[in-house]
Amino acid sequence: MTRNREATSARIVEAVGHVLAREGFRGLSLRAVARQAGVDKRLLSRYFGDLDRLIAAYAAGSDFWWTVDELVGDHLPGPAENTWAGWLCLAVQRHTGALRQRALTQEILAWEMIEPNALTEELSAVREQRAAELIERIQARLGTQADASWRAVGALMAAATTYLIVRAHTCDFYLGIDLHAEDSWKQFDRAIEIIARGAIAEPPPRRDAAALNARSQRKT
Repeated sequence: MTRNREATSARIVEAVGHVLAREGFRGLSLRAVARQAGVDKRLLSRYFGDLDRLIAAYAAGSDFWWTVDELVGDHLPGPAENTWAGWLCLAVQRHTGALRQRALTQEILAWEMIEPNALTEELSAVREQRAAELIERIQARLGTQADASWRAVGALMAAATTYLIVRAHTCDFYLGIDLHAEDSWKQFDRAIEIIARGAIAEPPPRRDAAALNARSQRKT
């Protein structure tokens, strides 16, 4: 019985994305979701209560937005250089790859740009929370706090690739670059590396205290 409820709940949550992508936020309702999922509206209300709670369930799922483990999980290789530039570059590249694989998310983001409302705030809150968790995870890896300028660089790069992904739905080219060609996205990945390395000034490496003392004694 529990398994059937979980399967039905998952189907209902998935239906939210399909309705949003097809009809936008104005077309989103309990009735529309119930029809998409093939369930009775009363069952949907019993499982989730109201539309806001259903939206929250959809936003919290990994199908809508990437999880932190998807970008910098322990099971994934880290950057070649264990620096802020290296980690932010890797995170933005994987952010780009994750969004390119989520066709429904792309449609929803396109709607969100022209129809901001109370429901989009829920989706935005999830993205902000995941971004904060991502920064915390990278800080833990490096043992240093994120500088404000580093956050700004990461935000600009992520925003740029997100825009290009969404833009590809209505425009084949951007400044002469084919947005549907894999080679173009490889070029964007290389550009991310160039920007990250050029814009983020890393602090000088810490010197071992014992080595410094020994060096000082040799001078005296």
